[in-house]
Amino acid sequence: MKRMQPTYLTLMLLSSSLGLSSISTVAMATPSFKAKKLASFTAEQISTAVSDLGVEIPDEQFKYAVSLYRLNYETIDGYGKKVIASGVVAIPDKGLGMPSPLLSFQHGTIFQDKEAPSNDLVAGAPPAILASLGYVTVASDYVGYGASKGTPHPYLLKTPSANAVTDFLKSSSKWLKRNNVSLNRQLFLTGYSEGGYVTMAAHQALQAQPISGLSLTASIPAAGPYHISRTLKSLTSLSRSSDRLHAAEEQRLSPILVDWLTDKIMDSLIPNNSDVVFQDTIIRDFLRKGSDGVSQHNVYDWQAKKPVVLFHGRKDETVPYFNATDAIAAMTAKSSANVTLVECTAVPADHESCIPEYGKILIQTLGDYAEDL
Repeated sequence: MKRMQPTYLTLMLLSSSLGLSSISTVAMATPSFKAKKLASFTAEQISTAVSDLGVEIPDEQFKYAVSLYRLNYETIDGYGKKVIASGVVAIPDKGLGMPSPLLSFQHGTIFQDKEAPSNDLVAGAPPAILASLGYVTVASDYVGYGASKGTPHPYLLKTPSANAVTDFLKSSSKWLKRNNVSLNRQLFLTGYSEGGYVTMAAHQALQAQPISGLSLTASIPAAGPYHISRTLKSLTSLSRSSDRLHAAEEQRLSPILVDWLTDKIMDSLIPNNSDVVFQDTIIRDFLRKGSDGVSQHNVYDWQAKKPVVLFHGRKDETVPYFNATDAIAAMTAKSSANVTLVECTAVPADHESCIPEYGKILIQTLGDYAEDL
């Protein structure tokens, strides 16, 4: 399997850390959970960081200073057990009573805990950038990072991926209300690579079980492996062990061979210096039962009742372009309300090269729907 390329979040780590504010603590409704103030940035600091990253966004769009808070919350891990996870809440300094839309940013695959949203305390981090534009922005660390570091990350597993986002939205919206941060009910979702997958899973979950006080307005998933079963089959066909891997589609492999192949694939996927534990369920189930073993984690074939704006590059070899076209075809066939695909125009239009354009398209698309910025 091809090693994951740097994502939008990891590229944003190129900007240097700016001055941190003094830490303060604000109690949540649940006494054991607290939100800790981590950092504050001026609009000018954020605008400068974005310019350094090469993302073309006019300086005047960065209107607000931003404060970042780390919030712990309860969710479910990949084995169905309760776990305390964490995430960041980025609040634009608009003044008391001024409402904002709520935006949930889902990060891509990262291998260092220091890159998790609540640890990524730089002015060029996505939550800070998006908050400076006028969105109250939340970003779950996911299970396996931040407060839940050491717990296996449920990599590309639909239900725990969605739960990490929806549970954080519930907790953060309650905390925001208690601390007099006004929301206008609009809710947006976005993410790149694994974050695109998690965005689509969360959209499905929120459509099935809406959160009181929030109205899902649109989602912008980008470069995600929505068609998990086809993606795994495609990527493993590039492996030296392709004959053995494709045997999983035709016959049951022995448990010993499944263990061996799972370890080999996970070793090729995860760098040696990773300090994050990855759950291998998605690989193991694919090897044991082929496409049928992972079909429950697909997020490309469903009816969306709110707009979905997909973004993907045609030359993406890390997450193949067919994930976007399969989603468009399947969701349109199910009479989804408004599903569109924006194709990356970068040269080459591969996974990494399309990241800056994703940032630009994201902000433009959000601006078409958002109020009270």
